[in-house]
This record gives sequence, C-alpha cells and structure tokens, in this order.
Amino acid sequence: MIVGNQILLRGLELSDVDELMKHWNKQEVKQYLLQIAPHSREEEEEWIRSTWKNRKEGSNYVFAIVTKTEGLHIGNIEVMINNQISRRGEVGIVIFNSKYWGQGLGSEALELILDYGFKNLNLHSIELQVFEKNQRARAAYKKVGFIEVGRQREAHFFDGQLIDIIIMDILASEWRTRKDSSKK
Repeated sequence: MIVGNQILLRGLELSDVDELMKHWNKQEVKQYLLQIAPHSREEEEEWIRSTWKNRKEGSNYVFAIVTKTEGLHIGNIEVMINNQISRRGEVGIVIFNSKYWGQGLGSEALELILDYGFKNLNLHSIELQVFEKNQRARAAYKKVGFIEVGRQREAHFFDGQLIDIIIMDILASEWRTRKDSSKK
C-alpha cells in the first residue's frame, strides 16, 4: 500500500468491481479514454485478474485509488514498463467517480505513482498520452512536472472530429529536482 495525504494506492481486488461498475460505463468518464464501448462485470473481473498476472511478471502495476477518509475506491492508476533496457515507463490514470473530480486527488495519485516508478521500479523516464481536449488532465500532468514532448496529429476521432494526442514525459532527474526544491 502506498499512502498519501488524502488517498492511498493499493492493489485491485475483485470486490472493487462493484464500485467500478457504478461509474465505468458513463460517457462522462469514458470520453477521454480509448475504451469507449461499455464493459460487463465479467470483463472487469477478468481485467483485474490480468493485473495480478502482469504485476507478478513485472510488466505493469495497477493500483486502486482509495480515499483515506471513506475508504472508497474512486479510480485506478497504473505504471507500465515499456522498455526495461532504457528504463522507460508509461502512466495511465482515471478517476471514475466524478464526485471526486477537481479536488487534486488525481495529482496526488500521480505524485505517488511517479515516486513509486522512479524509486521502486528504477525507471529513467515516465511518459503518458492525453487528448488535446482534456484540459483538466493536462493541467494535472503539468502540475506534477510532465512536459509536452510531442504530438500525434489528428490521431483520435473524438466528438465528430479528429484531434491530436499529446505526448508528455518526465525524467527521473527532473522528478528529483522537483522533490528537492519542494523540501526547501
């Protein structure tokens, strides 16, 4: 378990499917994800089981984002190992319970997962992809130190039009510098 100020990150359990299914198939949640089709309970249970296998293999680490006060599962965050030789990873996050949007919990989860990726997994860089229209996510990513490093132009069909996918990353050295400067 990884403990923050307002949230904690823990491994997913099959019992998490109940809370996930309350929110997962809502359009407001899925609009910025690559998974736009509705999912069944069985698919989500199968996915959770696959996260356990991937974690054992050391290729992908998925955590439930849980509020400390209520113990409520509100989202998921993951770090995937893209290249072990170059020590590159990729992060993905979703806060699926919209009641918790705009409260800084996504930023806190990102801070925790970056710390885990750089300190525990010994990654050199962590990247992510975000749709250009997802302003809230882009602001959260910048807040924790990600910078835009590229674009895939007109790479995703969204709301009747083609939009760019923005590629952002952060290096371990940049992360350490940010952490050191915040201690002063």
